[in-house]
Amino acid sequence: LPLWGKDFDIRHLQRAFSASLSPQGEILLAEYLHGWRQLTDALGPAFGLISRETQSKIGIMQQHREGPQGSHYRTVQSMVEFELASGLVGFRSLPARLPPSGCRTLLRLHRALKWLELFLQRLGASREDESPSRMCAEAYRVALAPYHSWWVQHAAALAFLALPSRRELYHTIVRVEKLAAGAHHRGGWEVGKLGHHSLTRSDDLGRVLQWSPGVLTPPMGS
Repeated sequence: LPLWGKDFDIRHLQRAFSASLSPQGEILLAEYLHGWRQLTDALGPAFGLISRETQSKIGIMQQHREGPQGSHYRTVQSMVEFELASGLVGFRSLPARLPPSGCRTLLRLHRALKWLELFLQRLGASREDESPSRMCAEAYRVALAPYHSWWVQHAAALAFLALPSRRELYHTIVRVEKLAAGAHHRGGWEVGKLGHHSLTRSDDLGRVLQWSPGVLTPPMGS
């Protein structure tokens, strides 16, 4: 199964998440959700299950942004302040008439983003003979598996087994970058060098992840 959709360009993904970080250190929710839309649009069939789950979470966040309290959902910081003051942050189920809290929903999105960050980091630092399926499964076990049911974990494990080879992934990730730079393919070393450069720039995702960890740390099992 393809890892990414046919129009995937890692530069668009990096720009989208970088734009969510304001000069004042805030995370802008509109830009953050735009980054997630870029990502879910780009994910290929191998990640269909995770993509569908994150799309539902994006919908919840957009519902908050477009609702009567939407002005409080401009940044992550303003959302956390509002939901704490309103008693919405307990990482428990809210009444059926209310959507899940923004903090809880964003925590779940961040877990998925952490999975992607770990996978890209592993892929960028990997050797030629290492398996993307194994690296993806390892990242999943760290970031997402503890919060998924057994059947979801099993379905994800089967999907990861169908990932293409490391070399194919590198070709996919760097193809647009090579064209933009006017580069000519001169063998595996060129592809590997460009691929490593692109993947190690996934640090942008890491910077997005580093905010208010104390506020958004739920009790175990949430």
